[in-house]
Amino acid sequence: PGTGKTHLAKVLARELERQLLHFDMTQFASGSHSLSQLLGMTKGYVGSDTYGKLTGGLRDTPASVVLLDEIEKAHPDILKAFLTAWNDGFITERSDGQAISTTAAIFVLTTNAATERLAELSVQHATDPDAMRSSAINALKEAKFAPEVLNRIDRIFVFRNLAGLDVARVTALEIEDMIHGYGLQVADQGIDPKIILALMARHRKMGTAASSRDLVRSIEEQLADSLIDAKKRGYARISLVQEDDQRVVARGSTPATGSSK
Repeated sequence: PGTGKTHLAKVLARELERQLLHFDMTQFASGSHSLSQLLGMTKGYVGSDTYGKLTGGLRDTPASVVLLDEIEKAHPDILKAFLTAWNDGFITERSDGQAISTTAAIFVLTTNAATERLAELSVQHATDPDAMRSSAINALKEAKFAPEVLNRIDRIFVFRNLAGLDVARVTALEIEDMIHGYGLQVADQGIDPKIILALMARHRKMGTAASSRDLVRSIEEQLADSLIDAKKRGYARISLVQEDDQRVVARGSTPATGSSK
């Protein structure tokens, strides 16, 4: 966890200038309800006038990058829907029966299954990608990863565990993405690495080695109110500041165009 897998998918979408459809599959662990979120409600039921998150997203932007985070957490019925997308080249919106093409989309799947074994294999087969792929598939099968999903994967990339400054760098990138979600930009040198390193040190004192995801979640809990306030006050760019009580807040640094601030 926290090795930059999710960030890679975001960079891929940005570099290809494609829409990113991001699904946290831990939220799709139940059967029929999860399926309705992705593919829409069956006609006649409440909510059937709205497309599902996946079908609606691909209808509007067929060439999207579709990120399925922690795919191993998805309900088997969800996996069946994706198998149809990969085998047949379309998925069906349940509200109106419309076939939505998946042929132009790029699907990126992440998993935390068999992480320790995969880390060992990445060292053993560092110069032999074919052997790495074969060994990785076997390791994932042993970890009960759905073989029918594995058989549809074209490329497998193994991410090494991060530590120290690597975690801080990935965390800074993910914090920037999180801040973008509030409609704000980060000022030049607006994220002081000392803030992240101090937070990592506090986690170590508590006996835990925090992943970048843990750190971003912790930072957002502290930042949310000040980010919302900066947006309301018309700032376009912000910097992160650590106050005397060690709390991290966002400070507006550049007013938005036309703002009276």
